[in-house]
Amino acid sequence: MLVTGESAVARSFGGFEFRSLAVPSRGSTEIALWTVDVPEGGDGTPHRASKEEVFYVLSGSVTIQGQTASAGDAIVVPPGTELSLTGGPARVLVATSVGIEAVLADGSTITPPWSV
Repeated sequence: MLVTGESAVARSFGGFEFRSLAVPSRGSTEIALWTVDVPEGGDGTPHRASKEEVFYVLSGSVTIQGQTASAGDAIVVPPGTELSLTGGPARVLVATSVGIEAVLADGSTITPPWSV
């Protein structure tokens, strides 16, 4: 199944824009893949993900866990590690496993809608 960037469903959250590429609603059964556009000065919601996440910077630069990554760099975040995506403007490709959930700072758990 081909998913073009133009056909990817876009969702906004906290000023960030997510585009689902390979997720269960697009036919993926094991891997979830999406892009996130980080606005200039973006300050993401702190959370802990239930699965490992890999953030690959396509353009611009972002900071995750105090590590700044630029285009061509990747940051691997183990499951259960608190993280927040800041910086921008940037476009980041995120890879993880299907079924990921996030626990927010207030203790609530969400399934990111761009991951299903």
